[in-house]
Amino acid sequence: MPTLTIDGREITVEPGTRIIEAADRLGIDVPRFCYHPGLSVAGNCRMCLVDTNRSPKPVASCWDPCQDGHVVTTNSPRVLEARRGVLEHILLNHPVDCPICDQAGECELQDLYFAHDAKPSRHGFNKHHKDKARVMGPQVVYDAERCINCTRCVRVCDEVAKSPQLVQVQRGDRAFIDVFPGQPLDHPYSMCTADVCPVGALTTRDFRFKCRSWLTHGIHTVCGECSRGCSIRADVYRNAVQRLVPRHNPSVNRYWACDSGRLAYHRFEAGRIEKMLVGQLPVDAAQGLRELAETLPAAAARGLAVVLTPWMTCEDAWAVVTVLRGVAADAVFSVGGNAPGGQDAILVCADKNPNRNGLALVLAGMGVVPVPVERVVESASSLGALWVFGADQAHAESLAGALRQVKLSVVTTAQEGQMAASSRFVLPGLSSYETEGTWVNEAGVIQRVRRAILPAGEARGYDAWASDLADRLGVPLPCRDVAGRFAQVALAVPSLAGLALDAIGQHGVVLDKAVPR
Repeated sequence: MPTLTIDGREITVEPGTRIIEAADRLGIDVPRFCYHPGLSVAGNCRMCLVDTNRSPKPVASCWDPCQDGHVVTTNSPRVLEARRGVLEHILLNHPVDCPICDQAGECELQDLYFAHDAKPSRHGFNKHHKDKARVMGPQVVYDAERCINCTRCVRVCDEVAKSPQLVQVQRGDRAFIDVFPGQPLDHPYSMCTADVCPVGALTTRDFRFKCRSWLTHGIHTVCGECSRGCSIRADVYRNAVQRLVPRHNPSVNRYWACDSGRLAYHRFEAGRIEKMLVGQLPVDAAQGLRELAETLPAAAARGLAVVLTPWMTCEDAWAVVTVLRGVAADAVFSVGGNAPGGQDAILVCADKNPNRNGLALVLAGMGVVPVPVERVVESASSLGALWVFGADQAHAESLAGALRQVKLSVVTTAQEGQMAASSRFVLPGLSSYETEGTWVNEAGVIQRVRRAILPAGEARGYDAWASDLADRLGVPLPCRDVAGRFAQVALAVPSLAGLALDAIGQHGVVLDKAVPR
């Protein structure tokens, strides 16, 4: 365990720790371009130079390992001058088109220029021009003039995606990043190459020219496209999701997220149900709930079946089961959800539902033994009422047929579809970007899902509809906020409370407020 001193502060680290990593632990900022904590060390940008007592000249702190007795200085005049020289070299042929660059506001080159140089260029001849706005693949655009050849993107393809589709070609100021002939950048993690790019060379086609980054408000939430539950940040402007980017979580997805999960928000931009429907006609929510509360108890007395969705939060499941059990003590519960899909050995899981694990924990803690969806469909003709939650159902067609058979049919969903078209009562639900609560991924990691945008119209969460119905039916349902409901869930499901305590110890408070960027 070597002990070293960085800018007068002593630290003891594990053998093999790089100087830049030790400085990060102390909160000492060492500038970098090619270094990324989730990738191998390249040491080619020379921006992280520092002085040490073991070398007569500045060394690259991303490459040099910590040694016992090391004395490191990160801000000596010689180091600052070396960094100015590196920046001047990088900017020799850079187009400096900051006003039209999508990376403006997030550009590390721009930030470091003002921090270390901020001097006019001494470049006395024409700059070397390269390709502009070249489409590298279905999701990524490349501007070779802005590229500083840090090779982060190359290492993402090689080390993370396991798909070596990028390579550095040519030498000197003619060097640039390219794809192999006839091979576009199209692997499932191609958008991660734009994430790690420290300048505006690689940008995503989804976000390109859509919105300035400083106008957005970043909300820390969770991707719901599979049971991995990648930690993401939803960047929002004017109450609309502008992009999704991965958020570091060492227990789940490290620094990465797949392209399909990052583009999933487009699915909720059309076909939304914003008003409560009774008999396929829009009605005021208060009027519709009153009618539902008047007819549900009598219908449920003949038999009530409920199909839950593993897209609902743990708090949703607790509230829904509590209320509908109060309506019919012998209610039958089932868990639907999306059918299994493709998977890989990196992040993508076969289960295309984010909270199947959490739903199983809640139901077990409440003493509910779910039955297969097929059994609910088979018994539809003998039921008095059928309530289906969520549009993401592998058995959507058969459930739509079952809804048409029962006396009272209710669907709570965010989007139009055959189930909503087959139901008497349709309650508008929320997308995963409008939801508050907790999900448990397939590895047992509990995470906070935060509301990124406000829902349109009368759309509400599953727990909110349950609360409104409980008020009209006189069913006791304590707590009206997410934190209070989680406390109730934790009482019913001690194992879930244990997961939350583990998450608090490892990654900070689970039920904290949304954190802006």
